[in-house]
Amino acid sequence: MIGFRDRISLLTALTGIVLALQPALVGPRYVFTWYPLGTPLTVTVGPPFFLGVLLFLIVVPGTQWILSAWDVPAGTPPFVEGAWTLPLAIAWIAQRLLPYQVNRHAWLMFLLSTLLVMALTWHSLCRLLGQVAGDFPAGFVLRTLAFASGGTLYLWLYTVGERSLLSATQMLVGSYLLAAALWVDVPVPLRVRWLYSAVLGVIIGQLAWMFRHTALSPLRGGLLLLLVFYALALVFERAMRSRLTVRFLGEILLTGVLALVLIFLFAPAH
Repeated sequence: MIGFRDRISLLTALTGIVLALQPALVGPRYVFTWYPLGTPLTVTVGPPFFLGVLLFLIVVPGTQWILSAWDVPAGTPPFVEGAWTLPLAIAWIAQRLLPYQVNRHAWLMFLLSTLLVMALTWHSLCRLLGQVAGDFPAGFVLRTLAFASGGTLYLWLYTVGERSLLSATQMLVGSYLLAAALWVDVPVPLRVRWLYSAVLGVIIGQLAWMFRHTALSPLRGGLLLLLVFYALALVFERAMRSRLTVRFLGEILLTGVLALVLIFLFAPAH
């Protein structure tokens, strides 16, 4: 049987090939317009959309294929539930960001960095969900990558300046996927994890829509969303593990207040 490391190498290479072919991808474009809340909204479905679907078909079954090579001890809960969400979110963010690179060198460096992060994510998932004790901090790596992906998503969508409905929807979906990745090893039923992920995603989406109708700068808005995502993710995880205490809530509140002060002191207002 092919080992999990060989599977990671193969799937990482395949993902890289698909992302690298993005500039040459051609196909039909379809434009849809409707009027939510009485204002026109136009959405174009073209090559980027089809590339996203292709990445979904590669990353999701591929993640399950990688994890199935790991010998999980008997009696553990199914470890494939939601394990694909972080690799999928990273691939989707990379697919959206690659066309915005300023030159070929930046494009190539971003692509190689994405593949390195993807490989590290899959390796960490195998180590964490396979319950392997060792020096490699798999849980810490996955959390760091999830929060870094969230920050990248929020800041970039604010910078691009898309319609608030579109950007808020993307933030909702991205937060949903990243939250599910953060809690992949929490010992609760699958429906509970996905419910908490959906609630967190809706909160972020609503805040993003609200922030876009204020005078907040892109950097301040993105950092505020990342702060809310970080705080709620930790609180919801403690709640699912039945470890939520008044002291922990106080620590989160204090951390949030300090972060707010730093954001409004040092992040530019325009």
